[in-house]
Amino acid sequence: MFNSLQSVYNYLGAYWAGSKIVMIDPLTSSEDLKFILEDSNPSIVFTDKEIYDREKNILKNYKTVTSIENSKILNEKPYEYREDEVGLIYYYAGIAGRTMQVLHSAERVELNSASLYNTIKLNNISTVLTVPLAHVLGNSVLGLVLEDGGSMYVLKKFNAKETISVINKYSMNFLATVPMVYDSLNNEEGNLSSLKICVSTAAPLFPNTVKLFKEKFGKDIVQQYGFTEGLVVTYQPIEYSNVISIGKPILQAEIKIVKDDNTEAKIGETGELWVKAPWLMLGYKDEEETRKVYEGEWLKTGDLVMMNEEGLLFFKGIKKRMLKYKGYPIFPRDLETILLNHPSVTSAYVYGEDSGNLGTQPVAKVTVKEKREGLDEELLNYVNQRVAFYKRLKRVYIVDKLE
Repeated sequence: MFNSLQSVYNYLGAYWAGSKIVMIDPLTSSEDLKFILEDSNPSIVFTDKEIYDREKNILKNYKTVTSIENSKILNEKPYEYREDEVGLIYYYAGIAGRTMQVLHSAERVELNSASLYNTIKLNNISTVLTVPLAHVLGNSVLGLVLEDGGSMYVLKKFNAKETISVINKYSMNFLATVPMVYDSLNNEEGNLSSLKICVSTAAPLFPNTVKLFKEKFGKDIVQQYGFTEGLVVTYQPIEYSNVISIGKPILQAEIKIVKDDNTEAKIGETGELWVKAPWLMLGYKDEEETRKVYEGEWLKTGDLVMMNEEGLLFFKGIKKRMLKYKGYPIFPRDLETILLNHPSVTSAYVYGEDSGNLGTQPVAKVTVKEKREGLDEELLNYVNQRVAFYKRLKRVYIVDKLE
C-alpha cells in the first residue's frame, strides 16, 4: 500500500491479531512482486485500488483487500508475541545482497524503537511520514511516534511543498527522511523554524545538501544509520552536527570495526562494521545465508567505517554487493538473474554508475551468443519492464568478455 491512515491501521491491526507481516514497497511490481508473493504465500494481501489496478494480473490469485468499510474488534487484547517469534518480514537482504526473507521479532522491533527514542531524547514528537511505511526508516518513524505518544502526518507520496506546509501548520519538531527529500526542500521556499531535530539516513548525505539546508532554513542535519537486518543502529548527537558522520551506537547497541586480517581497527583505521544488539534479525529464511553473516552474536554488516577520537563513525564504503539509488537498495544479483534468463545472454555483471546526490544507478555488461543491432536496447527493455522504477538499468553494454 501507499502511505495512508489505512495502511497504518492495517499494519498495527495485523500486529494486534498476531500476524506475520510481510512489508512490500508500494513500487514493487511485475516479476519482483510475483516472486515475493509466491515466496511468502500470504493468507491475505492488503493493498489500495491504485496498486491493485496496476498489478491485478498478479494479485487476482490472492485474497486481496483494498478497503475496509465495516470492521469490529475480534480480539479485545493484543496478541502477545514470544521474543523469538517472527512478526515482521522484509525482503531487502542487504548484507547477503539478494532479495529474500529477513525475519524479525515483533518484540525486537519495538525494542529498537524504544532504544532510539531514549537516545534521541525528544519529547512530544510531531512529524511527517515522507517515506514508505514499508521501509525500515518509515517503520522507525512510526515506532518513535508510538513510543512517545506523539503525532504523525501521513503523506501518500512525498511532495516538498506539502511537507513544508504541514510542518508549519502543525509546528512539527522532528523530521527523519532521506537526503533526496532534503535536496527537494532546498529548492523550495518556506519556514521550518519549528523543527528541533532533522535526521538523514538510507543514502549518502552530501556537504552541499547540509550547507544549503542550514543557509535556507537555519537547521542542522544529523544522520542515523541502519539496515534491514539490524534496524537502526547509530545516531549522530546534535552537538556533533558540524561534521558529516553516522554518529555513535544508540543505547543497547554495541559495535566493533574489524579489518581484513580479522583484527580490530584502531582509531582512524577503516574496517567492516560489526554490530551486536538485542533487536537484530532472527535470521534469513535461508539458514545457510544466516550463518555466513553472523560471527557468534556479532552481525557483520558489509559496510566499511572509521571511528575518530570522539567515537564518531564515518561511512567509508561497502564490501557487500548492493547499490543505493534514491534511497532504495538494489541488488546486482537480482538484475543479473533476469538478464541471464534472456535466451541471448551468456553472462552478466551489474554494477553502479555515479548519479550524484541520487546515489548509484545500475548498468550492466553482458556477453551474448551472437551480437546483433538493437540487442542492447532489447535487453534494457527486457529487464526494465520486469522491475520497479528504481531498479531499472540505465544502460546495457555488450562486451566480448567480462573482466
